[in-house]
Amino acid sequence: MVSSVCRALHNCANLKRACDFSMTVSQQTIIIEGRKAKYWSGGSGKPLVLIHGGLGDARQQWQPCFEALAPHFQIIAPDLPGFGVSAPLSMPSYQNYLNWLQLLLDMLNIGGPLLLMGNSFGAVLCRFFAAENTGYVSRLVLIDGGAIVDTPGCLRPLYRLPISSNIIFSIMHQRTYSFNGLKHVIYDEKQITPEFTANVQAAWPGYGAVIQQVATSNPPTLRTPTCPTLVIWGEHDQLISPEAGRRMAAEINGAKFKLIPNAAHLPQIEQSAEFQNIALPFLRG
Repeated sequence: MVSSVCRALHNCANLKRACDFSMTVSQQTIIIEGRKAKYWSGGSGKPLVLIHGGLGDARQQWQPCFEALAPHFQIIAPDLPGFGVSAPLSMPSYQNYLNWLQLLLDMLNIGGPLLLMGNSFGAVLCRFFAAENTGYVSRLVLIDGGAIVDTPGCLRPLYRLPISSNIIFSIMHQRTYSFNGLKHVIYDEKQITPEFTANVQAAWPGYGAVIQQVATSNPPTLRTPTCPTLVIWGEHDQLISPEAGRRMAAEINGAKFKLIPNAAHLPQIEQSAEFQNIALPFLRG
C-alpha cells in the first residue's frame, strides 16, 4: 500500500515537472521582413541564444538542454531560415543570416550583454556574430563547429554549375544525412531513431541551399571573437575531428577546449548531462 502511494506521488511529481517545463519553454512564431519564423523561448535570467546546425531544427538539437538551462537563462532558440517552419532567405549568405539573427533579437527586445551557443554550422554563425558584436556577446560556446571554410575562388564555379554541384551535394548527403552517414555524427547508434532520422532528412533541403550559397560567397572579415570562449567537442566526431577543434580553439585568444567522451558531432544530445556539467558553469561565469 505504501509503495503504491509512493509511486503515485512520484508520478504526480514527474507530471508536475513536465507541465512546469512545458510552460517554461514554448514554441513561438514571429514575422521577420515578411517571412514567418519559429523560435523557442522561455526561462528567466540573462539571455542565452542557441543556434542549431544542419542536422535538424532547434527543437531537435536543444530540447535535451532546455530543462537544465531554463532556470538560469532566458532562452531564445530559433529555427534558422530554411529549417523547420522558418521561411528561407532569398539569398542565404553568412552575412544575411547574421543580419536575420540581429533582426530577431531586436524584435524580441533582447539587449546585451547576452550569451551565445551554437553547434556545427550554427557555431560558425555564432563565431561571426560574436566577432561583429564585441561587448554585445559576453560569453560564447562553440560545439563541434566554428572553423571557417573559405572556398578558393577557382572552386566556387563548381558549386554554381548544376552537374558538379549535384555530385558534390549527393556525396555530402550520402556521407552525413543517410542512416549510414549518421553513424559518423552520432556515436551511439541507438540514438539514431526513425524520428531523429526523419528530422535530419527534413533539414537537408534548407542546409543544402545554405551550403551552396556560403560556399560561393565571402565570409565576413571579422572572424575572431574577443569574449571568453569555450569550445566543446565530441571525442568520436568523424565529421569534424577533435584535432580540428583544438586548432580552432587555438585561433581564439584565451579559448578553452573540452572533450566529451562517448559522443560525436552532437554532444549536447548524446551526453547531455556531461555537456551541461561543462557548459553551465562557464555560461554562469
